[in-house]
Amino acid sequence: MQSFYRVVYLRAWQILKSNWRLGFFGLFVATLGLTGDFDAIVNLQSSDIVSTNLLSWLNIFRNIADVNFSWTMLPNIFLFIGILILMAIVLVLAIASQGALINASNQANSKKVLGTSSLFYDLEIGVDKFWPLLSLNLLNKLVSFVFIAGVVVPIIYLLSLTQTNTTMDIIIKIFIFFVIAPLTVIVSFVTRYGYSYIILKKQSATRALANAWTLFRFNWILSLENALTMLGFTILYTMALIAASAFLITPFLILGYLVSNISTMAFLILMVVGSICFIALLISAISFFGAYYTIVWTETFLHLTGKKTSLSKIHRLAARHLPRLVE
Repeated sequence: MQSFYRVVYLRAWQILKSNWRLGFFGLFVATLGLTGDFDAIVNLQSSDIVSTNLLSWLNIFRNIADVNFSWTMLPNIFLFIGILILMAIVLVLAIASQGALINASNQANSKKVLGTSSLFYDLEIGVDKFWPLLSLNLLNKLVSFVFIAGVVVPIIYLLSLTQTNTTMDIIIKIFIFFVIAPLTVIVSFVTRYGYSYIILKKQSATRALANAWTLFRFNWILSLENALTMLGFTILYTMALIAASAFLITPFLILGYLVSNISTMAFLILMVVGSICFIALLISAISFFGAYYTIVWTETFLHLTGKKTSLSKIHRLAARHLPRLVE
């Protein structure tokens, strides 16, 4: 019986520490929305590139039909096309980076010395599996969007209009909490394992989804524990980032205040340098977190599909204190 979290989280840190270049992939992966496992419960808004852009572009294309085109609109049309191309490039890089991180983590595990293949090779693996990965990402976001935007939000709005707590209101709330929210969380887990099946097992999206469901079904407690652990890590990491940002920015603000009455140029230089430092810190933090988050889930997948038995913390605690429950 091995300590699952000690092995997985330390291994993920060792891989990232030995390959800082993986942060390049992490920056793009972060745009896909990394904490989607519990967005259905704690947040009803879409914050990732797939969901946000899907809603934005649907609204844009719906409004295009009502526009009367003229030559004066040509610059705006070119701008629109340019933005569309730019967003498509970012989306391709985000999906490909997801596959690249999964492949890099697996490569590191297959070697005695922590090291991975070249940056372009890992990215090529992700690009090669772009469409299967995109299909699972879309499935995850569409299921969340359909249930959250199409079911949960209207129900919550209707319930907010009622003044009495009727039996039907209670039934609807129970349905949302025990059916819709868990379903969106399950889809998030299954698609997350599906990404690894596509990259590491070379499976199609359909087969990967079926195998991912089987893997989740037999390891749902450990998957839920891991997601909660990563959620806690995310909160602590965010708090640390806020503290680091305050520690970084405060000296520039103090110096800026002191020199503002002496030299306007010195004040502007301090503000520009402070802004550059803050942006560099933010990008570095997002890159690290995106890479580490994906590697942790890849390591989780490798342990669950490996020869060694991985048991949840709840199971190990029960085996230690209540052994008859796990016999």
